[in-house]
Amino acid sequence: MAPFKDFRSIVDNNLITLSTDLEGNILFASKAYCDVSGYTVSELRDIHVNALMHSDISSDFLENIWSALRSESTWNGELKIRKKERGFYWVDVKVLPSFGEEGELKGFTAIMHDITDRKQVDTLMQRVAEEELLISKHAEIINDYVITSATDIEGTIISVSRAFCKISGYSEAELIGQNHRIIRHPDMPNSIYKDMWQTIPKGKEWKGELKNRTKLGDFYWVDVYIQPNKDQDGKVIGYTAVRQDITDKKKLEELSIKDELTGAYNRRFYNQVLSVEINRAKRNELWVGFLMVDADHFKKYNDTYGHRAGDEVLKKIVSTLAASFRRSGDHIFRLGGEEFAVLYSAECKDQLRSSAERARQAMYDLTIEHSGNEPHNFVTLSMGLMELDPKKEYTSEEIYKYADEALYRAKQSGRNCLELV
Repeated sequence: MAPFKDFRSIVDNNLITLSTDLEGNILFASKAYCDVSGYTVSELRDIHVNALMHSDISSDFLENIWSALRSESTWNGELKIRKKERGFYWVDVKVLPSFGEEGELKGFTAIMHDITDRKQVDTLMQRVAEEELLISKHAEIINDYVITSATDIEGTIISVSRAFCKISGYSEAELIGQNHRIIRHPDMPNSIYKDMWQTIPKGKEWKGELKNRTKLGDFYWVDVYIQPNKDQDGKVIGYTAVRQDITDKKKLEELSIKDELTGAYNRRFYNQVLSVEINRAKRNELWVGFLMVDADHFKKYNDTYGHRAGDEVLKKIVSTLAASFRRSGDHIFRLGGEEFAVLYSAECKDQLRSSAERARQAMYDLTIEHSGNEPHNFVTLSMGLMELDPKKEYTSEEIYKYADEALYRAKQSGRNCLELV
């Protein structure tokens, strides 16, 4: 009998088992079960086995198990079982029917194997997989809807999002390996990029608004945030830029600062930008020209050729000035009626005058008939120029006053000429 007794002891201590009657009331529990559950044998006696199940297990699931067992079938599966105090454990369980001497069904015996560690690993792996899926979906959303790019320290593109490709019109293959200058719009002043490249190589962030050019030559505006990428030693090794499309916003802003007829900036914008551009030129040690322009005998032109023709002349004046003043920091304004102004910069004083003369002559060379503008008989421009020394200070009032006086002298001198302050 000793070997059988030893065998029972081994089973009792190592095999997690429960025996129940037909109703599911517990008749026997092995010591191994008591050890893992925290219950004693006496505490388990006459407890219904369903009471040991974790609340995560639904009553419908338990009823399906009992239906299988009542049909004298075995049942095999995984169950989450609660402990007496706190916590739970997982078991891989096989439930077998127990029969009496007459072959009648008397109850059930459950043989369990503790798989808690495996389930925890499975749960962890599932969580990791779910997180990876979320990260992947998040990355796809960013790729499709956030205009991003990464470059090396020279500004050469090493990665772009699909949103970047969509707004720029370039494919990923066309952008990778190119410098960001590929999308730089000529309207943007050099000073903005100079400020950017003085900031980001020092490991500092840069924010600003940029007008970019598409592959087909169109444009779009973005609000840009550039963050330097650093290695473990803190050395800058490249840059990541995130952009927001603000094209519609900038178009609305432009409508508020531009003359509807000619497309020139209006007086409101002139008041906003005058001091800004002068200060910018001073920082870069550039001369600034403030050129006032007036179409000669324009009232006579309207009276002779009609207001519609006069409107076309005003448009021609602006397009001619724009062709002569092409630098990114040059601004053309319509101050009212046939009166215009140009704010522009140059490296030396002489360039200011030569640029103005070139614009005046270009208008004359169009030979637009104007019989009321004798002796020229073409549409001509009178101009007054004030040259601003970067080493001196000026008020906006005196700038306008002196340029206007020079314009008046040009008209008195026979028109179609340039006078200096």
